[in-house]
Amino acid sequence: MNRMTAPDRLKRTSRLWSTLGVVLIFGGWELAARLMGPMLMATPLEAVRTIGSLAGDPGFWSHSRDSLARIALGVSVGCSIGFVLGVLAGHDARLRGLLEPLRWLLMAIPPVVVVVLAMLWFGLGSGMVIFITILMMAPGMYVNTVKGMRMIDAGLLEMGHVYRFGAWTRLRHIYLPALAAPLTAALLIAACGGVRLVVMAEVLGAESGVGYALANARSTFDSGRLYAWVLLILGLVALLEFLLLQPLQRRLTRWQEPSHA
Repeated sequence: MNRMTAPDRLKRTSRLWSTLGVVLIFGGWELAARLMGPMLMATPLEAVRTIGSLAGDPGFWSHSRDSLARIALGVSVGCSIGFVLGVLAGHDARLRGLLEPLRWLLMAIPPVVVVVLAMLWFGLGSGMVIFITILMMAPGMYVNTVKGMRMIDAGLLEMGHVYRFGAWTRLRHIYLPALAAPLTAALLIAACGGVRLVVMAEVLGAESGVGYALANARSTFDSGRLYAWVLLILGLVALLEFLLLQPLQRRLTRWQEPSHA
């Protein structure tokens, strides 16, 4: 007879409480919708029904395509810049000191201020949204990369120096395994944050995309369509986290798990 181990029991308990949390969220949503009325808030069932009608609208696919392209480009470029600068700054204290004021500035400034400035510089459209996403995503990845670089075992670095590892070999066999945990955590935060940031920028200053569709639904008091888009955004974030980023995190950090005889 198989006995459930302690980690398995913890995972099962966590799933049960997570399911209860989802039920409470939708229950609270249903109660709030009944209290506020259909003009201000659609019920969960109404939002789900509206998704079906959205899928038959040609604008749905064009808005979704534009937002997905902006998210993919903005998050990937922003994280790549943050990673490269983080690796370089982790090697050189002078570069790290030089970049520190810029890092602090980008992390301290409110995103809405960046949106307003980007609208002045780039106008409305994809350029503005992608610029904002890159600018806001890079600092988080940079900070996590620098932190991971400074925690790498000095003995491993010395071994690479003794055996004359090339730059690619050091990156693949020393840096990436050591950076796997902080980088995957930062990537998870960046991807989910990137979705929110792109939608916010589109609401404030774009002529297409999910945020633009949200703004239109708000202006016409179409609560069913507005909350249908909200559900779709939540679904996208869930897909990114549970089907892509968490499996990637488990794969990259598998070597850190204790082996069982």
